Amino acid sequence: MTVTGHGEPPARSTADGDRPTTTEADARPTTTDSGARPATTDTGSHPATTDSGARPTATDSPSLPTTTDTGSRPAPTDTNPRPATRPPSAARRRRGRLRTAAWLLPLAVVTVLVTARALTAYVPPDLHTSRVPLRGELHYALLVAHIATATVAVLTGLAQSWPWLRRRSPAAHRWTGRAYFFAGVFPSALVGIPVIGLTPLGLSNQASLAVLDALWLFTGIAGYRAARQRRYADHRVWMIRNYALTLVAITSRLIQPLFEHLVAAQLTDPVSYAGDALAAGHDIAGATAWTALVLQLIAAEYVLRRRAGQAARRRATRTAPPRRTQPSALTPVTPDVSA
Repeated sequence: MTVTGHGEPPARSTADGDRPTTTEADARPTTTDSGARPATTDTGSHPATTDSGARPTATDSPSLPTTTDTGSRPAPTDTNPRPATRPPSAARRRRGRLRTAAWLLPLAVVTVLVTARALTAYVPPDLHTSRVPLRGELHYALLVAHIATATVAVLTGLAQSWPWLRRRSPAAHRWTGRAYFFAGVFPSALVGIPVIGLTPLGLSNQASLAVLDALWLFTGIAGYRAARQRRYADHRVWMIRNYALTLVAITSRLIQPLFEHLVAAQLTDPVSYAGDALAAGHDIAGATAWTALVLQLIAAEYVLRRRAGQAARRRATRTAPPRRTQPSALTPVTPDVSA
């Protein structure tokens, strides 16, 4: 094998079986005079170092590059935000107080006046001034106990109807409620059972008083259990019904003159009463008791339905989503190019 003029071996031939010679692009680059490696031309290679051997500092920000305007998505917006509940204004509170006073004050005046007039026949206790025909001293004692405890229920229930007491003094509201049930409704309903059997005012009157006593006791126990279980919405519903039954005694005394006039017009009728005052008195007592009971039940359900409707309207007003405005022609709309 001959050598060239420079003393290097000649390149191998490209015959079959021989490896081709490497090109200049595949050959390793030679180092520079300073001994540093030259920068590679590949875009994915490490940056070239300087002559001192240190890496050059990056000129761009280390944060990730942001997307362009054509590929960016708009920030998500809450399409159904929860509206903030506004406190009632002074005008609304004043209107609410006026509406409450419009029914509470007349109710309180009528209830107190009718109750005071009914108590004059039994204070001081006297058998001869009783408005109910008596069967004896035991009947009178039970009747007075029934009337006394019912009076406690009427007055404490009236205090419980005052919204200010519930809002400003919950402790007083609870203690008044306990007095209403344990010193008023419960003992009066229990004593009322023998009083109903001893009252000689006809079977119709006794039946109405028995239904009233059973409903009075049932709604009172249901309301008390709801309060003990902290089901205050159910407690309020049951106690509205219970106090409506408590006021049956007030309503019956208000409508009794109407039935007295209706029966008196038929007293001399030979077909109706034929002058029988005892039968006429029984009809007056029975009709008065049944009518008062039905009227109070209707009034209680009316109040409950009205309160439920008002609560539903308030919830609808507070949870209604804000009205969406249509974008104007000048508002730019960002195209969605993510698809």
